[in-house]
Amino acid sequence: MSRDTKRELCWYQFDDTEAIARHLEKMAGRGWLLEGVDNWLFTYRRAEPEQVKYTVTFFPEASVFDPAITEGQETYVDYCRAAGWELAAAYGPLQYFRSTRPDPTPIETDEAVKLSAIRRTMRKTAVFSYGLLLALPLLCVPLFLNWFRHDPMDFFSSTSKLATLTLMAGIALFAAGILLDYLIWVLCSKRAVARGGTCARPHTRFRLGLSAVAMALCAAVLAVLFLDPPLAGMRPLLIILLLLYGGIMLLGRWVLRHLKKRGTSRGGTKGLYFAFALAAGVAVGVGMPFLTGALNGAGVIHMGRKPVETYTKTYENVPWTITRDVFYDDLPVTLEDLGYAVTPEDHCTYEAEVSRSPLAVHAQYTQDALGTDSELPPLTYQTYDTRWPWLLERSWEKLLPDDKAPYDPWPLQRMEPAPWGAEEAYREFGYASYYLLYPGRIVTFRLGGEPAPEQLDAIVRALRP
Repeated sequence: MSRDTKRELCWYQFDDTEAIARHLEKMAGRGWLLEGVDNWLFTYRRAEPEQVKYTVTFFPEASVFDPAITEGQETYVDYCRAAGWELAAAYGPLQYFRSTRPDPTPIETDEAVKLSAIRRTMRKTAVFSYGLLLALPLLCVPLFLNWFRHDPMDFFSSTSKLATLTLMAGIALFAAGILLDYLIWVLCSKRAVARGGTCARPHTRFRLGLSAVAMALCAAVLAVLFLDPPLAGMRPLLIILLLLYGGIMLLGRWVLRHLKKRGTSRGGTKGLYFAFALAAGVAVGVGMPFLTGALNGAGVIHMGRKPVETYTKTYENVPWTITRDVFYDDLPVTLEDLGYAVTPEDHCTYEAEVSRSPLAVHAQYTQDALGTDSELPPLTYQTYDTRWPWLLERSWEKLLPDDKAPYDPWPLQRMEPAPWGAEEAYREFGYASYYLLYPGRIVTFRLGGEPAPEQLDAIVRALRP
C-alpha cells in the first residue's frame, strides 16, 4: 500500500448512512477521499483537505456479485450527477456519493421510497447475515447441554469450555442485539414516515459499542484458549487454524474480486463463489484429522501433557507390546503412604491432572504400577471444589452411580457420614469405590482390593477439606 492510499475497517452497519457520511466528511477534511468500499474496508486516496459532502443511498436491485455497475445504476448515477453528486464508490446495493457544493440538492426526498429501499437492501444483506450468525450459537446448544447433563464436573472446571460457551453466548447476544435494534428502527421509521416525517436516526453509538464489546470478547476468549494449561500442547494447531481461516477469508475476497474483474455474470459469480466456499469448508473438515495426525506425529503438537518418560510393557505369549506414558507428579496421598512397598521394578506412574475455572477446580489423581510382574493395586481418586451450592449438588447427583438401574451387579450403599466427617457418604460394592460429600468439596477414591481401615483413614485425612 502506497503513501497515497489508506485503508480502514468499516465498523458501521449498512443502514447507518448518516454516521457513515459524517465519518467520510471528516476523512476528506484530513485529506483522504473515498475511492473504494467492500464488506470490510474503506479505501481512500490522498488529496488536498477540503470540505466535501457525502451521502449514502441504496439501490436494492444491485448486487455485490455484479461485475460492474448495471444499466439501472448508470441511469441512477446520471440522475445524481445532475443534482451535483459524484459517485465515489459502490458496493452492491450501497452507493456512496460526494459533492463539493456547499449545499447540494438531496438525492432522496421521498422518505417512504427511502425506507422501502433500505428495508429491501437490509433483508438481502445484514438481516440475512446476522440471522446466520445468530443460528451458529443456537446450533451449539445441544453440545453444551450434553456436557452439562453428562459431566458437569468436567464442564464447569474447564476454562476453555466455559470460554467457548461465553463466546457463543456473546455472539448470540450481539447478533440478536443488532437485529432487535434494526427492528425497532424499522417500526419507529414506519410510524414517523406515516405521519409525514423522516426515517428515524439509527442508534450509532449503541451499534458501535456492541461491535466493540463483541470484538473484545473474541480477543479475550482467544487469549484464554492460548493460555489455558490443558491446551498448551495444542497452541501450534490453534495458530495454524487462525492462519488457515484467515487465509481462506482473504482468498475468498480475492476470488470474488477476480471473478468480477473478468466480467463474469452475476449468476456465474455467485455460483462460483459459493462453490469455492463449500469446497473450502469440505476441505477443512476432511483435512483437519490428517493435519492433526501429521502434526502430532511430527511432535509439533501433543494431546494432553508430555510424559517424563515412557515404559514399554511386553506380555508373554502375546505378539504385541504396549507403550505407556510415565509421570512423576506430586500426589496428596500415595501407595507408599498407605504402607505399600514400591520398588523401581514396579514402574509406577504418578499422575495429577488439575483443571481450574472461575467456577470449580477438578483434580484427578492416579498411581498405577506399569510393571508386568507388579502386584501393587491401582490407586485413583479425585476432588471437586466449588463455592456454588447448585453446582456441587448437580455434580454430586451425576457422579453417583445409578443404584436404581435394573440388574445392577454392584449396588450402591449409603454409609453413615459422621465417621468420615462428611455430609453424605456412599460405597459402591464390587469396585470398592467411595463417594464423600463435604461442604464445597466432593471426594471419590478407589483402591484395588479391599482397603484396610487405617488406609481408608489415611486417604480421607489427605483429601477432606
